[in-house]
Amino acid sequence: MHQFWFKSEMFRVTLGEDEESNPFCYGRELAQWLQAQFAGRGYSPENAFPEDWGWCVMLSRTGGMLWLGCSNVRSSLYEQVTPEQKPTFVPEPASLVWTSFVGTDRPGWSLRFGQRRAAIEQLSSAAESANGVLESVLRSESRIVLVPQP
Repeated sequence: MHQFWFKSEMFRVTLGEDEESNPFCYGRELAQWLQAQFAGRGYSPENAFPEDWGWCVMLSRTGGMLWLGCSNVRSSLYEQVTPEQKPTFVPEPASLVWTSFVGTDRPGWSLRFGQRRAAIEQLSSAAESANGVLESVLRSESRIVLVPQP
């Protein structure tokens, strides 16, 4: 699987958004946009929800979990914003580097060995397919510019 990094002014940050995840950790609009993009490509994604690392879009819970991770690169924000500025800080979208990736959580150990092995193989195949969709979605949007890993 690949992790993609990109710049885009499409995804706004709302004041306090990072209170649902972690300081300077954004991605709600990105997750909601990807949710809609995957829904339009045959998936039935659940609503985006916050995680401590960003925002998650669950694509499937069949035979393990298949999901999209959405966030921004945070390191430079920590250095630029003082504690006094933080309560009212909202970064400009152009200043952020976004990242997205496909993640999986394997099925539980409660399955018999043969069932678990088949479920893992199916989940791996589904993750490869979702990764291809993610790459296609990102590359086909003219307002997204892929960048090297920061």
